[in-house]
Amino acid sequence: MKMDRLYILTGFLWLIAGMVFGVYLGITDQLQFANSHAHANLLGFVISVLFGLIHRNWPVLMASKLALPQFALFEIGSLVLVAGKYDIDGGGGGVLAPPGSVLVVMGTLVMFWMFARATADIKLTSKGAV
Repeated sequence: MKMDRLYILTGFLWLIAGMVFGVYLGITDQLQFANSHAHANLLGFVISVLFGLIHRNWPVLMASKLALPQFALFEIGSLVLVAGKYDIDGGGGGVLAPPGSVLVVMGTLVMFWMFARATADIKLTSKGAV
């Protein structure tokens, strides 16, 4: 599976959803949901696309057995977190925000682990990477 493409396409879906949500918020003057809107765009679009570009620049990451589980962990976590933020912004208890946050952090830690392991063979000298 081409994880770079999957991440970037998913990021664009987040962006479209976030833009539509933002337009709706502006039209209906429900600006109390601005934080939810920002979380959707930053986690969903920005981080997803960044993770996709990381995969593209380090193709060895796509071969990792952790690549697809990491993607699922991060994206499900983002969805759960944004739903929790929406509930909080609407005056609710936001019970989904804490587990969503944990999933997002776990997904990011797995990405960090994958990247650190894949790039561990890079040696640095005083003149840069060799």
